[in-house]
Amino acid sequence: MSDKIGIGVVGLGGRGLYLGEAFDADPRAALVAACDLNPQRLAHARHVFAGRDVAYYERLSDMLADPRVQAVVVATNDAAHGANGLEILCARKHLFLEKPMAQTIEECDAMIKAWRGSGVVFMIGLELRYCSLCQEMKAILERGDVGEVKIAYAVDNVSVGGNYYYHDRRRRRDYIISLILEKGTHTLDLMNWFIGAHPVRVYGEGGLDVFGGTAPNDKRCADCVDAATCPYFVAPTGFQMDYGQVLHMKDDFCVYAQECDVHDNSVVTVRYDNGAKLSYIECHFTPDYNREFTLIGDKGRMYGFYNNEQEFRIELTYRHAQKKEILYPPKREGGHGGGDPMIQNEFLARVLRGVPACPGVIGARDSAAIAIAAARAIHEGHPVDIPRAPAMCED
Repeated sequence: MSDKIGIGVVGLGGRGLYLGEAFDADPRAALVAACDLNPQRLAHARHVFAGRDVAYYERLSDMLADPRVQAVVVATNDAAHGANGLEILCARKHLFLEKPMAQTIEECDAMIKAWRGSGVVFMIGLELRYCSLCQEMKAILERGDVGEVKIAYAVDNVSVGGNYYYHDRRRRRDYIISLILEKGTHTLDLMNWFIGAHPVRVYGEGGLDVFGGTAPNDKRCADCVDAATCPYFVAPTGFQMDYGQVLHMKDDFCVYAQECDVHDNSVVTVRYDNGAKLSYIECHFTPDYNREFTLIGDKGRMYGFYNNEQEFRIELTYRHAQKKEILYPPKREGGHGGGDPMIQNEFLARVLRGVPACPGVIGARDSAAIAIAAARAIHEGHPVDIPRAPAMCED
């Protein structure tokens, strides 16, 4: 057995391949196994990981039986996160689970309970907590510069929504629940972290106002007569993610298909157990691609601006003082504003430390719970209460 941490990756789409490469590039770890139900993805992974001592599996249970696998990275589709995560924790392997944590609150809580006594490190891939902008914002809040946060609002402007989500199965609610869960989990997790409280009640409104329509469900960009003029055309060469990875197996179904029923815009309100309130807006047809965070306390207001080209800005305005500060946190190398390499480093460092840990898991559970409750609130037309998470170690 090598003295490196043996990494197995399950789910070999673009994110899974990216994470497999990233962990394997770290001198403390080695990619030793890869798993996917799809034979095409397995074949593509063999090409990507060629020349390395990697075992390939179609079933997760078989990969977990491989004694070289000490830690597992889960990058499967969202619907599989809960079952995959639970199986890995029960096998007592260290777990790095891509967001969202799961598609039901019950699955999230089952993983939390399974982690207790497992002796492993359990982390969720909410890497924006590790980018310099968000860490600086958290430090400002902890210093008390703006006081106790009473009200907050956040916006996810997603210019690539049509190009990315509505070309494949993620355009259907029966597959992803909502884009609040698929996309908004990052921002919701950050706002939970910034506010420092647990959500207890959610309400929301949503709409499908740009995408969807009358096009056949099997219509594709590749043979569309409007390909040259459609702003949402996806080329057969693939789609480049904001962290640089190119999806070579990206579907190209029409964004105006009849089966599209996932809302392309949503407004959500959240109440926390400390009385704070949050308003969250998500739009998938905006012309810009960035995140905006505003937190208002009893001493002042903090505004944070993030985009995927690492334009970071913090504006601080203080109550009862003619004072305003503008800060520009340093940029870091790596995807998601430098968050990808930082969270991977944190995971490997904790595994090597040998101490059971679950940093950020309660926040990940709460962010998923907000999104799940919001989807229900939007479709049922009434506020939805969120149950408290099971008790666990949180550091």
